[in-house]
Amino acid sequence: MSPPLFDRIAVADWSASASPKTGPDSIWIAVVEDGSCTLSNPPTRRVALGEMAALAEPGRRTLLGVDFSLGFPSGTAERAGLVGVPWAALWSHLGASITDDEQNRNNRFDVAQRLNDSMAARWQRPQRPAGPFWGCPPSKANASLTTTKPNRAQGWPPEWRIVEQQLRSDGRRPFSCWQLLGAGAVGSQSLVGIAALERLRQILGQRLAVWPFDTGLDMPPVTDLVVAEVWPSLWDVTVPIGVVKDAAQVEATARRLTHLDASGELEALFRPRIDEGMESTVVDEEGWVLGVVGSGN
Repeated sequence: MSPPLFDRIAVADWSASASPKTGPDSIWIAVVEDGSCTLSNPPTRRVALGEMAALAEPGRRTLLGVDFSLGFPSGTAERAGLVGVPWAALWSHLGASITDDEQNRNNRFDVAQRLNDSMAARWQRPQRPAGPFWGCPPSKANASLTTTKPNRAQGWPPEWRIVEQQLRSDGRRPFSCWQLLGAGAVGSQSLVGIAALERLRQILGQRLAVWPFDTGLDMPPVTDLVVAEVWPSLWDVTVPIGVVKDAAQVEATARRLTHLDASGELEALFRPRIDEGMESTVVDEEGWVLGVVGSGN
């Protein structure tokens, strides 16, 4: 049997909290190395970003799974007027637009509203529709960004990415990246998470590879840190009494991926079965969830 692909595997459960927070519904990072797991609960995204940067240790290859969307549905970047490879254009835009200070104060709702406005520019006021981002505190609501889900306008990017369509066809219930607020919503985590990873890319350069954007639908090349999207709900997790669910999930997911690596099964997860006509959409814009094997999953 071939040796493991990674020296250690980390999984991060992200948070879009607007103030420092620990415990339930905050950031948890599990790192499994040499059979043992280390858990951390950084109170802010700034602290978490520092911990993730430290995982890029020369000579030790690390896989970092993050539980937020790394891409948006096909056509998002183009509709927003962004130029270039769609995923990279959107990452660059979010990295430059989102402010996120040492106390977790951030402007994600303002950025979402501006993206809504950009995507609605083809319509003349007052006929411009709300969305596609939705879900915000009443104080942030306006004609463009609403507190509840608006009717989807013809011409909006799809509600679901291809991988989420696959999960739904398998009976799973992922949330749409357009929903920013509410129980289970992932949109806000994706906005601030992508912005954080874009800053990490600027720090680490070629020492970091994002699957599948930098790598294609294949095993990532040798580099210090490989980032991939994960969905801990893919696997059943038993949460012991008194243990925070998020903490239990990141540890269980990191251990599961470590087991798959040790048994030689992890490499296949980097090569999901995707219809040939959809591969470029996945690689250039939407991304994929590590562990979803594709058609027939």
